Amino acid sequence: MNNITRTVKDPETRRNELIGAAEELFLANGYEGTTVANIVRKIGVAQGTFYHYFRSKEGVLDAIIDRCIDEITEEVEGIASRDDSDAIEKILRVFNLLNSLDRSWQKLTEYIFEEKNARLLVKFEKRVPQVTTPRFSRMIEEGVEEGLFDVKYPDMAALSIIGTAGIISYIYETYRLEENAEKVKEITAATFYFIERILGAEQGIFIKYASRMAAST
Repeated sequence: MNNITRTVKDPETRRNELIGAAEELFLANGYEGTTVANIVRKIGVAQGTFYHYFRSKEGVLDAIIDRCIDEITEEVEGIASRDDSDAIEKILRVFNLLNSLDRSWQKLTEYIFEEKNARLLVKFEKRVPQVTTPRFSRMIEEGVEEGLFDVKYPDMAALSIIGTAGIISYIYETYRLEENAEKVKEITAATFYFIERILGAEQGIFIKYASRMAAST
């Protein structure tokens, strides 16, 4: 009689496998185009295993959002802690990070932004500012020390900048401006203008930095 050895993984490892498989499938096929059966088939487990960890497909999406927010926190902290960049460079690096996430997560963000998924959107829009504001505030305080900014209330300035960036992302998402280069240029200039006013920075300095950083990559 043959002995069949079944691999038993610890719960956290198995849960992370399910999250990873779901994220990969959601990004490739969209949330609606992915089933629980697809997810469990990808890692070779039974559907009962999935429901041991998650109550529904939305539950695993919730976990993906949590993991994404944790990754954003870690990345922003890494940027804020850099010794080779001044405050403006750090803020622009954070914007580039968030823009790259928007592009790579396009299919998921489209789903999250649908009206019926208000709970997920509220969760994302509430938690991202919570984890990024203290780090933005720190970068702004550094900018004040470096003589780049003139800000009396760094925390409020950080919230205002995050809010401005969120509105710009909404405009891009709503009006699909990728193919309108002139409009993209105008919105980018307006964004930097507002941020410079909030920070008490020299007008046009963010465009100068952004151009220089783009040329060096």
